[in-house]
Amino acid sequence: MNRKRGYLYILLAAMIYSTTEVALKGLGGVFVPMQITVERVLIGALFLLPFALRSLRRNAIRLTRSDWSYFALLGFLTVTLHMSLLQMAVLHMDASATSIIYSGNPVFALAAAHLILHEPLKRNHLIAIGIELIGILFILNPAKLEVSPRGFAEILTATVLFAMYGTLCKLRIPRLGGLVITTFNMVLGGLELLALLLLGHIPAVGALYCSLGLDIFADVPFFTGFTLRSALLLCYVGIFCAAIGFLLTAKITEYTSATEASFVYLIKPVLATLLAVVCFRETISVNRMIGLVFFLAASLCVSVPVLREMRRDAVTAQPPR
Repeated sequence: MNRKRGYLYILLAAMIYSTTEVALKGLGGVFVPMQITVERVLIGALFLLPFALRSLRRNAIRLTRSDWSYFALLGFLTVTLHMSLLQMAVLHMDASATSIIYSGNPVFALAAAHLILHEPLKRNHLIAIGIELIGILFILNPAKLEVSPRGFAEILTATVLFAMYGTLCKLRIPRLGGLVITTFNMVLGGLELLALLLLGHIPAVGALYCSLGLDIFADVPFFTGFTLRSALLLCYVGIFCAAIGFLLTAKITEYTSATEASFVYLIKPVLATLLAVVCFRETISVNRMIGLVFFLAASLCVSVPVLREMRRDAVTAQPPR
Protein backbone atom coordinates (compact mmCIF):
# COMPACT_ATOMS: atom_id res chain seq x y z
CA MET A 1 0.00 0.00 0.00
CA ASN A 2 2.80 2.42 0.91
CA ARG A 3 4.61 1.63 -2.35
CA LYS A 4 1.46 2.33 -4.35
CA ARG A 5 1.06 5.65 -2.51
CA GLY A 6 4.71 6.48 -3.24
CA TYR A 7 4.22 5.99 -6.98
CA LEU A 8 1.07 8.12 -6.89
CA TYR A 9 3.18 10.86 -5.26
CA ILE A 10 5.79 10.49 -8.04
CA LEU A 11 3.09 11.23 -10.62
CA LEU A 12 1.74 14.19 -8.61
CA ALA A 13 5.23 15.63 -8.07
CA ALA A 14 6.01 15.33 -11.79
CA MET A 15 2.77 17.15 -12.64
CA ILE A 16 3.51 19.97 -10.18
CA TYR A 17 7.17 20.37 -11.15
CA SER A 18 6.17 20.42 -14.82
CA THR A 19 4.23 23.64 -14.28
CA THR A 20 7.20 25.44 -12.68
CA GLU A 21 8.78 26.74 -15.90
CA VAL A 22 5.40 27.88 -17.24
CA ALA A 23 4.60 29.80 -14.03
CA LEU A 24 8.09 31.32 -13.78
CA LYS A 25 7.89 32.41 -17.42
CA GLY A 26 4.72 34.28 -16.45
CA LEU A 27 6.76 36.13 -13.81
CA GLY A 28 9.54 37.02 -16.24
CA GLY A 29 10.28 40.74 -16.28
CA VAL A 30 8.13 41.36 -13.18
CA PHE A 31 10.53 40.30 -10.42
CA VAL A 32 14.32 39.99 -10.50
CA PRO A 33 15.54 36.35 -10.41
CA MET A 34 16.77 36.11 -6.80
CA GLN A 35 13.71 38.00 -5.54
CA ILE A 36 11.53 35.22 -6.98
CA THR A 37 13.81 32.53 -5.54
CA VAL A 38 13.94 33.74 -1.93
CA GLU A 39 10.32 34.88 -1.74
CA ARG A 40 8.85 31.67 -3.13
CA VAL A 41 10.91 29.60 -0.69
CA LEU A 42 9.80 31.69 2.31
CA ILE A 43 6.15 31.70 1.16
CA GLY A 44 6.28 27.91 0.87
CA ALA A 45 7.93 27.58 4.28
CA LEU A 46 5.32 29.78 5.97
CA PHE A 47 2.54 27.75 4.34
CA LEU A 48 3.92 24.46 5.72
CA LEU A 49 5.03 25.72 9.14
CA PRO A 50 1.67 25.39 11.02
CA PHE A 51 1.27 21.81 9.79
CA ALA A 52 4.84 20.91 10.78
CA LEU A 53 4.43 22.39 14.27
CA ARG A 54 1.20 20.45 14.74
CA SER A 55 2.99 17.26 13.62
CA LEU A 56 5.74 17.85 16.19
CA ARG A 57 3.18 18.34 18.97
CA ARG A 58 1.06 15.35 17.94
CA ASN A 59 4.06 13.01 17.84
CA ALA A 60 5.69 14.53 20.96
CA ILE A 61 8.93 15.24 19.07
CA ARG A 62 11.42 17.75 20.48
CA LEU A 63 13.96 19.07 18.00
CA THR A 64 17.54 18.69 19.22
CA ARG A 65 20.64 20.75 18.48
CA SER A 66 21.65 17.98 16.08
CA ASP A 67 18.32 18.35 14.25
CA TRP A 68 18.82 22.10 13.83
CA SER A 69 22.35 21.52 12.50
CA TYR A 70 20.92 18.96 10.08
CA PHE A 71 18.23 21.41 8.87
CA ALA A 72 20.82 24.19 8.49
CA LEU A 73 23.10 22.00 6.37
CA LEU A 74 20.23 20.52 4.34
CA GLY A 75 18.76 23.99 3.79
CA PHE A 76 22.10 25.40 2.68
CA LEU A 77 22.70 22.57 0.20
CA THR A 78 19.21 22.10 -1.26
CA VAL A 79 17.76 25.62 -1.01
CA THR A 80 20.45 28.30 -0.70
CA LEU A 81 23.11 26.69 -2.89
CA HIS A 82 21.01 24.50 -5.19
CA MET A 83 18.36 27.12 -6.05
CA SER A 84 20.96 29.89 -6.47
CA LEU A 85 23.04 27.77 -8.85
CA LEU A 86 19.91 26.81 -10.77
CA GLN A 87 19.01 30.47 -11.19
CA MET A 88 22.55 31.41 -12.27
CA ALA A 89 22.66 28.53 -14.75
CA VAL A 90 19.53 29.85 -16.48
CA LEU A 91 21.28 33.21 -16.91
CA HIS A 92 24.47 31.68 -18.34
CA MET A 93 23.07 29.10 -20.76
CA ASP A 94 19.97 28.19 -22.74
CA ALA A 95 16.97 27.56 -20.45
CA SER A 96 15.93 24.53 -22.47
CA ALA A 97 19.36 22.89 -22.18
CA THR A 98 19.39 23.73 -18.46
CA SER A 99 16.07 21.96 -17.92
CA ILE A 100 17.20 18.91 -19.89
CA ILE A 101 20.52 18.52 -18.01
CA TYR A 102 18.62 18.96 -14.73
CA SER A 103 16.45 16.02 -15.75
CA GLY A 104 19.56 13.85 -15.36
CA ASN A 105 18.76 13.93 -11.63
CA PRO A 106 18.12 10.14 -11.37
CA VAL A 107 21.71 9.35 -12.45
CA PHE A 108 23.17 11.16 -9.44
CA ALA A 109 20.37 10.12 -7.08
CA LEU A 110 21.06 6.48 -7.91
CA ALA A 111 24.74 6.89 -7.03
CA ALA A 112 24.03 8.86 -3.82
CA ALA A 113 21.41 6.38 -2.58
CA HIS A 114 23.72 3.45 -3.26
CA LEU A 115 26.80 5.02 -1.62
CA ILE A 116 25.11 6.65 1.41
CA LEU A 117 22.05 4.45 2.08
CA HIS A 118 23.34 1.25 0.45
CA GLU A 119 20.15 0.94 -1.61
CA PRO A 120 20.38 -1.92 -4.14
CA LEU A 121 20.99 -1.17 -7.82
CA LYS A 122 18.05 -2.85 -9.58
CA ARG A 123 18.48 -3.95 -13.17
CA ASN A 124 15.42 -2.08 -14.49
CA HIS A 125 16.57 1.13 -12.74
CA LEU A 126 19.98 0.93 -14.43
CA ILE A 127 18.35 0.25 -17.82
CA ALA A 128 16.02 3.26 -17.29
CA ILE A 129 18.99 5.51 -16.49
CA GLY A 130 20.77 4.34 -19.65
CA ILE A 131 17.69 5.02 -21.77
CA GLU A 132 17.29 8.44 -20.13
CA LEU A 133 20.90 9.39 -20.94
CA ILE A 134 20.29 8.50 -24.60
CA GLY A 135 17.15 10.70 -24.52
CA ILE A 136 19.12 13.60 -23.03
CA LEU A 137 21.73 13.31 -25.81
CA PHE A 138 19.03 13.40 -28.49
CA ILE A 139 17.37 16.47 -26.95
CA LEU A 140 20.63 18.36 -26.37
CA ASN A 141 21.90 17.47 -29.88
CA PRO A 142 25.64 17.76 -29.02
CA ALA A 143 26.59 18.29 -32.69
CA LYS A 144 24.98 21.76 -32.63
CA LEU A 145 25.10 22.57 -28.92
CA GLU A 146 27.00 25.58 -27.65
CA VAL A 147 27.12 25.44 -23.86
CA SER A 148 28.74 27.94 -21.54
CA PRO A 149 31.31 26.08 -19.39
CA ARG A 150 30.26 28.15 -16.36
CA GLY A 151 26.57 27.52 -16.97
CA PHE A 152 27.20 23.80 -17.44
CA ALA A 153 29.17 23.62 -14.16
CA GLU A 154 26.38 25.49 -12.33
CA ILE A 155 23.52 23.31 -13.58
CA LEU A 156 25.53 20.12 -13.04
CA THR A 157 26.29 21.09 -9.43
CA ALA A 158 22.65 22.10 -8.83
CA THR A 159 21.49 18.74 -10.21
CA VAL A 160 23.87 16.80 -7.95
CA LEU A 161 22.75 18.79 -4.89
CA PHE A 162 19.04 18.18 -5.47
CA ALA A 163 19.72 14.53 -6.27
CA MET A 164 21.10 14.27 -2.72
CA TYR A 165 17.92 15.75 -1.21
CA GLY A 166 15.97 12.48 -1.12
CA THR A 167 19.00 10.61 0.19
CA LEU A 168 19.64 13.11 2.99
CA CYS A 169 15.91 13.18 3.89
CA LYS A 170 15.96 9.41 4.33
CA LEU A 171 18.50 9.74 7.15
CA ARG A 172 15.96 11.31 9.56
CA ILE A 173 12.55 10.55 8.05
CA PRO A 174 11.90 7.63 10.45
CA ARG A 175 12.07 9.98 13.45
CA LEU A 176 10.90 13.33 12.09
CA GLY A 177 8.76 12.53 9.03
CA GLY A 178 8.78 14.16 5.61
CA LEU A 179 6.63 17.17 6.57
CA VAL A 180 8.90 18.35 9.39
CA ILE A 181 12.08 17.86 7.35
CA THR A 182 10.67 19.68 4.32
CA THR A 183 9.37 22.61 6.36
CA PHE A 184 12.49 23.32 8.41
CA ASN A 185 14.72 22.66 5.41
CA MET A 186 12.87 25.46 3.61
CA VAL A 187 12.71 27.76 6.67
CA LEU A 188 16.44 27.63 7.39
CA GLY A 189 17.46 27.51 3.72
CA GLY A 190 15.22 30.49 2.95
CA LEU A 191 16.59 32.49 5.89
CA GLU A 192 20.18 31.68 4.88
CA LEU A 193 19.49 32.87 1.34
CA LEU A 194 17.72 35.99 2.65
CA ALA A 195 20.76 36.79 4.81
CA LEU A 196 23.06 36.58 1.77
CA LEU A 197 20.77 38.89 -0.20
CA LEU A 198 20.47 41.40 2.65
CA LEU A 199 24.27 41.51 2.88
CA GLY A 200 24.26 42.39 -0.82
CA HIS A 201 22.67 45.75 0.07
CA ILE A 202 25.85 46.74 1.93
CA PRO A 203 27.95 48.60 -0.71
CA ALA A 204 31.22 46.80 0.11
CA VAL A 205 29.58 43.36 0.08
CA GLY A 206 27.62 44.16 -3.08
CA ALA A 207 30.88 45.21 -4.78
CA LEU A 208 32.48 41.94 -3.63
CA TYR A 209 29.58 39.93 -5.08
CA CYS A 210 29.96 41.74 -8.42
CA SER A 211 33.73 41.16 -8.48
CA LEU A 212 33.09 37.44 -8.01
CA GLY A 213 30.55 37.37 -10.85
CA LEU A 214 27.62 37.06 -8.41
CA ASP A 215 25.83 40.22 -9.56
CA ILE A 216 22.38 38.68 -9.05
CA PHE A 217 23.00 38.71 -5.26
CA ALA A 218 23.70 42.47 -5.11
CA ASP A 219 20.99 45.08 -4.37
CA VAL A 220 18.09 42.63 -4.80
CA PRO A 221 14.71 44.40 -4.28
CA PHE A 222 12.10 42.64 -2.15
CA PHE A 223 8.94 44.73 -2.56
CA THR A 224 8.84 45.75 -6.24
CA GLY A 225 6.77 44.27 -9.07
CA PHE A 226 3.73 43.26 -7.03
CA THR A 227 0.32 43.21 -8.73
CA LEU A 228 -2.59 40.89 -8.03
CA ARG A 229 -1.56 38.61 -10.91
CA SER A 230 2.15 38.50 -10.01
CA ALA A 231 1.36 37.93 -6.31
CA LEU A 232 -0.92 34.99 -7.15
CA LEU A 233 1.69 33.46 -9.47
CA LEU A 234 4.39 33.93 -6.81
CA CYS A 235 2.17 32.20 -4.24
CA TYR A 236 1.60 29.36 -6.68
CA VAL A 237 5.33 28.74 -7.32
CA GLY A 238 5.98 29.11 -3.58
CA ILE A 239 3.22 26.89 -2.20
CA PHE A 240 2.87 24.29 -4.97
CA CYS A 241 6.13 24.18 -6.95
CA ALA A 242 8.40 24.70 -3.92
CA ALA A 243 6.62 23.61 -0.70
CA ILE A 244 4.39 20.80 -1.96
CA GLY A 245 6.99 19.71 -4.52
CA PHE A 246 9.69 19.36 -1.84
CA LEU A 247 7.20 17.67 0.49
CA LEU A 248 6.15 15.12 -2.14
CA THR A 249 9.82 14.32 -2.82
CA ALA A 250 10.34 13.63 0.89
CA LYS A 251 7.15 11.55 1.06
CA ILE A 252 8.18 9.52 -2.00
CA THR A 253 11.46 8.77 -0.22
CA GLU A 254 9.50 7.78 2.89
CA TYR A 255 7.22 5.33 1.03
CA THR A 256 9.63 3.99 -1.61
CA SER A 257 13.36 4.82 -1.78
CA ALA A 258 15.70 7.72 -2.43
CA THR A 259 16.46 6.24 -5.85
CA GLU A 260 12.79 6.04 -6.86
CA ALA A 261 12.12 9.58 -5.58
CA SER A 262 14.31 10.90 -8.40
CA PHE A 263 12.19 9.18 -11.08
CA VAL A 264 9.93 12.25 -11.02
CA TYR A 265 12.48 13.57 -13.54
CA LEU A 266 11.77 10.76 -15.99
CA ILE A 267 8.19 12.04 -16.36
CA LYS A 268 8.68 15.80 -15.91
CA PRO A 269 10.33 16.59 -19.31
CA VAL A 270 7.43 15.02 -21.20
CA LEU A 271 4.74 16.88 -19.22
CA ALA A 272 6.71 20.17 -19.22
CA THR A 273 7.09 20.02 -23.02
CA LEU A 274 3.37 19.36 -23.51
CA LEU A 275 2.54 22.34 -21.27
CA ALA A 276 4.97 24.58 -23.18
CA VAL A 277 3.28 23.61 -26.45
CA VAL A 278 -0.24 24.19 -25.08
CA CYS A 279 0.46 27.42 -23.15
CA PHE A 280 3.11 29.13 -25.32
CA ARG A 281 2.65 27.40 -28.70
CA GLU A 282 6.31 26.33 -28.67
CA THR A 283 7.45 24.10 -31.54
CA ILE A 284 9.21 20.79 -30.87
CA SER A 285 12.14 19.71 -33.05
CA VAL A 286 12.40 16.15 -34.36
CA ASN A 287 15.41 15.33 -32.14
CA ARG A 288 13.51 16.58 -29.10
CA MET A 289 10.51 14.38 -29.94
CA ILE A 290 12.84 11.38 -30.25
CA GLY A 291 14.40 12.26 -26.90
CA LEU A 292 10.99 12.48 -25.24
CA VAL A 293 10.13 9.01 -26.59
CA PHE A 294 13.25 7.72 -24.80
CA PHE A 295 12.10 9.43 -21.58
CA LEU A 296 8.71 7.71 -21.92
CA ALA A 297 10.47 4.39 -22.45
CA ALA A 298 12.59 4.98 -19.33
CA SER A 299 9.44 5.76 -17.32
CA LEU A 300 7.80 2.53 -18.51
CA CYS A 301 10.95 0.59 -17.66
CA VAL A 302 10.60 1.79 -14.07
CA SER A 303 6.82 1.68 -13.68
CA VAL A 304 5.81 -1.58 -15.45
CA PRO A 305 7.69 -3.93 -13.03
CA VAL A 306 6.17 -2.03 -10.09
CA LEU A 307 2.64 -2.31 -11.53
CA ARG A 308 3.16 -6.06 -12.06
CA GLU A 309 4.37 -6.41 -8.47
CA MET A 310 1.34 -4.49 -7.16
CA ARG A 311 -0.98 -6.69 -9.24
CA ARG A 312 0.65 -9.87 -7.84
CA ASP A 313 0.32 -8.52 -4.29
CA ALA A 314 -3.37 -7.71 -4.90
CA VAL A 315 -4.06 -11.22 -6.21
CA THR A 316 -2.17 -12.79 -3.26
CA ALA A 317 -4.09 -10.66 -0.78
CA GLN A 318 -7.50 -11.82 -2.07
CA PRO A 319 -9.17 -14.35 0.26
CA PRO A 320 -9.69 -17.84 -1.21
CA ARG A 321 -13.21 -18.60 -2.42
